[in-house]
Amino acid sequence: MELRQIQTFITIVEWGSFSEAAKQLYLSQPTVSLHIKQLEAELGIELISRTTKSHELTAQGQEFYKYAQSIMKMARNIEATFTQKNNHQITVGASSIAATYLLPDALSTFLKDNEDKKIKLHQSDTINIINDIALGSLNIGVVGSKSMNNNLSFDKIFTDKLVIATPYTDEFLRLKENKAPLKEILAHPMISREDGSGTLKEAAMILRELEIDPLKLNIVFEINNNDTIKQFIKLGIGISIISELAVQSEVNHKEILTFDIDGVDASRDFYLVYRKNAHLPDSVKEFIYFLKNFKH
Repeated sequence: MELRQIQTFITIVEWGSFSEAAKQLYLSQPTVSLHIKQLEAELGIELISRTTKSHELTAQGQEFYKYAQSIMKMARNIEATFTQKNNHQITVGASSIAATYLLPDALSTFLKDNEDKKIKLHQSDTINIINDIALGSLNIGVVGSKSMNNNLSFDKIFTDKLVIATPYTDEFLRLKENKAPLKEILAHPMISREDGSGTLKEAAMILRELEIDPLKLNIVFEINNNDTIKQFIKLGIGISIISELAVQSEVNHKEILTFDIDGVDASRDFYLVYRKNAHLPDSVKEFIYFLKNFKH
């Protein structure tokens, strides 16, 4: 029985399918299936009942899931105790907005007063960061939305808001001056963030609250980088729903125009996420305390 097989099993349970587990673990689906077959052969039991249409945990699989969680928790604690006890490296994951616009100031301030510490910053989308925290491959993360994982703590540390960003042109200046309806603005070609993005998730929730189907928007590009999105907007390729923080500079320089999303609370919270019951090195605890009290 290997830890990677156990982690594969846990990921299948928590993400609901072999294909999603493969995506989250960056493995091929046949490899994921092989891990489960090897684990079942080692234990001599069937963990997951597989048919052509569905996959369901067996009764023994449900019982083993509890043990699997304990095993992985113990493995993470052992790693934290014996590989990080005597070093000062902090691994931080951050979604794009957090990594680009929130953390640089905080990190530089923290390191000025903690010269013995080292921070490794990993940028990815919100879903991947949360998953990496849950798996123990990152100490903490800063993300733009929460998950339902009860093993994680989500502490709000900053509030931004989403706006509609458009080219700074006469057409959009007229729309802004005339207080054009939201649906008229959103009729223009749209540039969207990628699946897994916290911005995309929050934008979809806001639009649905306004009784606008996000799937019916005229999406011309799906892009996983805010700087690229801003360049496309400035070139007149389309408009986008984006963090106000991300376009602050362009708005000040009259390169991009923004419209408030009226009729709904378009604020967006950013959270510090970490494992609730994991053994955290003192350096990580210090950094968590610092971020909770840092004034942006």
